[in-house]
Amino acid sequence: MQSGYVQILPDTQQQYTRARAVDASLGASTVPLSTRRQAYPGVESVLSAASRLVTKYTGDERIRSLALKITSTIRRHRLTGQPDLRNIDAIASAIYKWMVRNVNYVRDPWDVERIQSPFVTITQRAGDCDDHAILGAALLQSLGIQTGFRIVSRTGRHFDHIYAVYQSPAGWKSFDTTVLKYPGYVFDERLIKKSRHVTNQMPEGLGLDPITLLTTATTMASTGMTLKNTLSSIFGAKDKDERQLRGALRDYLMQRGVQSEVISLSQKDNASLQRYAQIIDELGAPAVQQLNRYGQLSPVWVTQQQAANKTKKMGLYAGLAIGTLVLIGGGYMLLNK
Repeated sequence: MQSGYVQILPDTQQQYTRARAVDASLGASTVPLSTRRQAYPGVESVLSAASRLVTKYTGDERIRSLALKITSTIRRHRLTGQPDLRNIDAIASAIYKWMVRNVNYVRDPWDVERIQSPFVTITQRAGDCDDHAILGAALLQSLGIQTGFRIVSRTGRHFDHIYAVYQSPAGWKSFDTTVLKYPGYVFDERLIKKSRHVTNQMPEGLGLDPITLLTTATTMASTGMTLKNTLSSIFGAKDKDERQLRGALRDYLMQRGVQSEVISLSQKDNASLQRYAQIIDELGAPAVQQLNRYGQLSPVWVTQQQAANKTKKMGLYAGLAIGTLVLIGGGYMLLNK
């Protein structure tokens, strides 16, 4: 990380217009990516640009497909026969090994800080520490693992290195593919004079694809009572430890159609997962769609939906009552003719 000039590169020059449109969709807090060389804006702006790239490409289906291909070599789960993608450290290890073997470390041009998109790094098969960190974080987040950056200074004057970190069950771990070690490698803190940690954000507006939507509707229509019974058994299992309960709740939510990325967002605790499950059990598909789109179910939205459902139920009951009275009245008139 250096002073002088900064150059931020989206996928390709031809995709520059598309990259600007995507950035605009992420909100006013972002700035368009640029292939033009600009005066170095300071470490804060460079760090912000790198974090925005991770957020943007977390939601890119091509990045997720690559991450799934890389992790297809993970040891199979003994029950499913599929790669055990619930094992966060195994995912990190697979991606780390792939990056070490396929992405070379190359310094930026003199006096120019290049900030590359993941696809520029993949295409060139090269990048410096910030490019490695951006690609690694995007691949990890595409599989629902929260990431961040750590910038460090070995002199105490300027930040001179950056690497990705990821949230594992044991806490934050390093993911520095430029040191040729392994995920979770513990650096000698005596050599680091100052450092900062920045958490990357998940993309806004997570949607529900048509296939997931159809599956959710079919599952709800055919197995509604079974899901309610399953939910009751989960909440009734007082002897389960926290990890078992969290796994059961995650399985339930995914069965209802909630995306794994949303469930993993900010490492939701059991209380949050249980609340989501109860609300989805009560409100159904609208709650699933709301959760997948915004990553949360706000109390205001839940109250509005409950009120709307109550109004609908009252209208239904009133209609049934009126219909019953009409039938009784009609039968009475027929009998007395």
